[in-house]
Amino acid sequence: MSRKPADEAEGVIEDNEYVNAPVRPEDKAPPDRRLLFSSPSLPLLAVCWILLLLIMGLRIYFSSVISEQNVKLIKENQELMKENQELMKENQELSTEGKNSELKNVIQELKTENQELKENFTKQITDLEDNWEKFNVSRAQWTIDSYCPADTSKVRRCSACQRGWDQTQKSCYVFHNSEAPPHPKTWEEARENCRGRGADLVVVHDEEEKNVIDGYIRDLYVSKGYWMGLRVEGGTWKWIDGTNLTDASWIEPPAEGHCAVSLPTRTWTSVKCDEKRTRICSQKALSV
Repeated sequence: MSRKPADEAEGVIEDNEYVNAPVRPEDKAPPDRRLLFSSPSLPLLAVCWILLLLIMGLRIYFSSVISEQNVKLIKENQELMKENQELMKENQELSTEGKNSELKNVIQELKTENQELKENFTKQITDLEDNWEKFNVSRAQWTIDSYCPADTSKVRRCSACQRGWDQTQKSCYVFHNSEAPPHPKTWEEARENCRGRGADLVVVHDEEEKNVIDGYIRDLYVSKGYWMGLRVEGGTWKWIDGTNLTDASWIEPPAEGHCAVSLPTRTWTSVKCDEKRTRICSQKALSV
């Protein structure tokens, strides 16, 4: 589209006015300063600085407040810990008192039981003393009846050995010659039986006494022989009085677990101690 002459003239006038217009200070400033003076972000930057300062101030303030609160909380925590320690101490004292009370009860119960035991023990001792006296009386009476039997006229005649025992020199012997049960016994059982009669299994120390014993056994025949107080201990034949067998020719060599038996053939033999035999009991003769 073609411009009119009037419009072209107005355009020339405006261009001349712009060229000839006076220069303003801000137009003389460098481009960047002009941008600074004319920038719309200046107020926003100021606001940011203000907010930053405000945030820093609030941070310092709250830090101070929090620090004070921490100090206060630490103090309160210390006080609570102290109170807790006191409570624990009181609880421990209460527990100790409770234990002491229980211990006192136990001690009292033990004292009561001890007193009862003392009373029972005293009673048992008294009963034993009474029974012992009765036993001694019975034993004394039995001894009198055994060694000093009364005849039909009630006259007592005393002897060095019990009634039914045989005397040789200073010893008394009794030969249990029944082989019917329950008379045969093991060596230990036979010895206990002799002890129950105030005697023990026979001990023979010399040839003369051996001949006497062998003579009785020949007359009081038992097929399996009689136990004597001789057995093997530590690989050696020993009598029950602790002495060793003086003549090894009387019996075969020792074997552990064996005891001596006197046979009706006037010989001695070695058999296991747990076999069952009859026995010869012996005790010292009384002086009458």
